[in-house]
Order: sequence, then C-alpha cells, then structure tokens
Amino acid sequence: MTDQGRIGNLDSLRGLAVLGILVVNIMAFAWPMSVSLDPASAPFAREGIWTGSDQWFQWVDQVFFRDRFRNLFTLLFGVSIFLVGGERTDAARGRLLRRRLGWLAVIGLIHGLALWYGDILLFYAWCGLFAMLARSLSGKTLVIVGTAVTAGFAVFQAGFGLMIPLLPPEMTEAMQGGSGSASLAGEATAVIAQYHAGYGAVLMQNLMAWLLVQLSSLFMLPFSSVPIMMLGMGLYKLGFFHGRMNNSLYAGLIAVTVVILAVRGWAFALEIGAPATQTPSHGLDVVTSALSVLVSLGYAAVVIKAPALFRVLAPVGQMAFTTYLGQSVIMASFFYLPFGPEWFGQIAPGQLWPFIIGTWIVQIVFAHLWLKRFRWGPLEWVWRSLTHGQRLQIRKSLP
Repeated sequence: MTDQGRIGNLDSLRGLAVLGILVVNIMAFAWPMSVSLDPASAPFAREGIWTGSDQWFQWVDQVFFRDRFRNLFTLLFGVSIFLVGGERTDAARGRLLRRRLGWLAVIGLIHGLALWYGDILLFYAWCGLFAMLARSLSGKTLVIVGTAVTAGFAVFQAGFGLMIPLLPPEMTEAMQGGSGSASLAGEATAVIAQYHAGYGAVLMQNLMAWLLVQLSSLFMLPFSSVPIMMLGMGLYKLGFFHGRMNNSLYAGLIAVTVVILAVRGWAFALEIGAPATQTPSHGLDVVTSALSVLVSLGYAAVVIKAPALFRVLAPVGQMAFTTYLGQSVIMASFFYLPFGPEWFGQIAPGQLWPFIIGTWIVQIVFAHLWLKRFRWGPLEWVWRSLTHGQRLQIRKSLP
C-alpha cells in the first residue's frame, strides 16, 4: 500500500466518523437537551415510550451510531496529535501542535457560544493538551495503557448494567429518569417555547445548556477520552490504520463487532418499549453499550480492509473540520436560527432522516467539488493559517 493510500484510509475513516456523528447530534439540534437526557420526557412520547418511526430512529441510533462514531473520531484525533506534533523531542512541531490546539479551543468557544451548545472542539483541544504528553511513548506502550484504562471503564459500566436488574424498581426508575420525566417534559415544552421567542432567547438557552455540557465534559470525560486518543496514537504507530497488522486481527474485530451489534440490537429492542421500572434485557443493553470502542475499531477494520468501498468519503475526511462545523450551520438554520423555518421541537425523530441523508449528500458532493480546486477545506485553511501565523496559499497550483 502506498503512502497516499494510507492517508486515504485515515481520510475515509474521518469522513465516515464525521458523517456518522450527525445521526447522534441531530436530536440536540432539533429538541431540548432534556429530551436527550431522558427520552421518556419527549413531548412526542406516549406514556414515556417512543413509538412507530420515532422508535426505529432511536433503535438505529443506539445500536449503530451512539458513541461508535464519536469514539472513532477520538481515536483519529489521537493520530492527528502525533502526525502534527511528532515526537516530543521535536520542539518546533510541538509549538505548532500547541498553537493548533489553542486555536481549536478558540474556534470551539465561538461555535459553542454562538451556534450550538453541543460543541466538541473545545473538549478535544483540552484533551489534546494531555494526550500530546504521551506522543513519544512506543506504540506498544500506548496501546497497552489506552486499552487497559478503556477496558477498566468498560468493565465498570458493564458491571453497573448487570447490577441494575437487582435494584429495587423505584431506584431503577429514578436512575433511568422515570420519576422525573413529568417535570422534564414540562421543561422541554418551556425550552421549545423559548426557542421560538427570538434569537436572544435562543442564545440564552444555548448558553445555559453549553455551561452544563462543558462543565461536565471538561472535568469528567477526559479520563475516558484521553486513553482512547492514546490508543489511536499507538495503533497508528503499530500500523493498524495502514492495514499492516495481521489479517486475523482485523477479521476478529469485525466478527466481534457483528456479535456486539447483534446482541445490542436484540437487547435494546427489548428495552425500548418497556417502562423504566423494567429491565427485560437484564442489563445486556448497558453491557453492549460499554463495548462501543470495540465497535469503533470494528468499523475501522472494515474501512481499512475494504478501502475502495469508502474512497468516496475521503474528501469529506480531508474536510472534516469544515464538515463538522457545516453540519452545525445547516442544522441550526433548519431548527432555530431566525432566518430559517425554525422547526425546533416540531420534527419528530422518525422524520429526521431526510435532513440527515440530504446533508450527507450535500457535504459529500461539496467536498469533492471543493478539493478539485483547493488544497484544503475552507475552515481547514483558516485553522492552518492561524496555526502557522500567516495566510497560506489555498488554491492548488496550475498544472
């Protein structure tokens, strides 16, 4: 495999990850955060249960997308830290990496405060400051440490899931949000009204949600996300993303992923139509959810071993920064920006697929057309220019 092909693998994976993230994020654009915290509180839920096409959306999201693509992107962010910063002995590249992370934080702040509270860029910049300290460790050490910590969190989460059926029903209901669904439903209705009360009210609601999300993510999630970045960095050093490792490893990851998804699909199908006080899967839905990093690696193995099937996504991956922020602009325009139709709190989950698929098509086509003439995506160019402290040439040289 040529070097260009190896870069293509990473680009295709980034493209897959950033497009897949939209399925998870779109509910946070279209509905109040309380609906994400407790789906039973959704105005469209019937007695706390999603039905029909809404239920199918929830099932597809939870089985195939939730955490899978975020973890995949986290793995790839670890790779980018090494590709930009190199070894810690390289002082010049280290300074470049710190500037890059600093500007990522600034852009993340603007994105989160002005457009969408669910911004992940500030969080990645924060985690990158810790992950960059490990970039000179050997690939084997990075994989061992990253795997050990990630497995520890997975075991804890899985054990908690298996314990849930043993708890009293009232405690189970409280933990899963059932006892507070009525109040959260009222909160969701109030937030929807605020989103239709003018852009000033939208900004205020977004600010409150942003503070809640950032305070929890910046202080809690690095403990689980930095090890995943280290794992991605280590796998890159060992040749995983290049397709150089033993084929049995890739086949094994794909096989394990199929099994996890099958069990997860069955378990969540049982849980999705049951009241909060019942646990018909006996905790297997939580156990399989805890294995999301394995699924992310399985997805990566498919792309690495069948690169031709995913080559169409490579330009999207080259423009992942533009694609991610572009999704925010598109979704916010649909749901709550004052110049759009302001459909916030009006489009049920089952009706969101046209928004998702339409955005995918537009972003794939745009990436292909843009990169025919330009070296980087528009926001990649801005980020690179800020990082290097000078305006870089974005147009491709004429042949």
